[in-house]
Amino acid sequence: MRNTTLEWYKENAAKFLSRTSSVDMTSLYEGFLNYMVPGGRIMDLGCGSGVASLYFVQHGFDVLPIDGCKEMCDAATKLTGCQARQMLFNELDYVEAFDGIWACASLLHVPKNEMIGVLSLVKDALRNNGIFYASFKYGTDERKKNGRLFSDYTAESMNSLIDKVSGLDLMDLWITNDARQDRTNEKWLNMICKRVE
Repeated sequence: MRNTTLEWYKENAAKFLSRTSSVDMTSLYEGFLNYMVPGGRIMDLGCGSGVASLYFVQHGFDVLPIDGCKEMCDAATKLTGCQARQMLFNELDYVEAFDGIWACASLLHVPKNEMIGVLSLVKDALRNNGIFYASFKYGTDERKKNGRLFSDYTAESMNSLIDKVSGLDLMDLWITNDARQDRTNEKWLNMICKRVE
């Protein structure tokens, strides 16, 4: 089946990388790392340019960048020195391998009817008490914009979704403004979950 979202990233890789690589996400990085064991292993799921991976590496963590787009993997590998792995979200094949998974503005491209399955794979990849961060555009829609699919969530719909994923506990949920200067009117839903036995 044709993946128009992935096609968009392949066709617009250079433009996307230049637009996103300088966005300051420090407060979100720090909030995530506050939950992490020092020196732990982190999966950067949907790594894009690799800027988050680089931050985590610079703070002493063992990082694996993952992206479905080869161009993003190449950029992340070059930036971080960590060999990025090209794979789609529904191809995740790790079992209890990570202390944390960072999925910033990436899982929002998963269709809503596939989200429980993908979140279950994310949970499987975490060690017990492992931490999972994800962010989504705030809203109720599943929509396509310029070929890319977006699945939007509210606090209520995300709570309901996580309740359906056995072994994931929702620890925190909060709303932020977009960090990009030209998008400050856009809202994001952020969440922190923990894997529990």
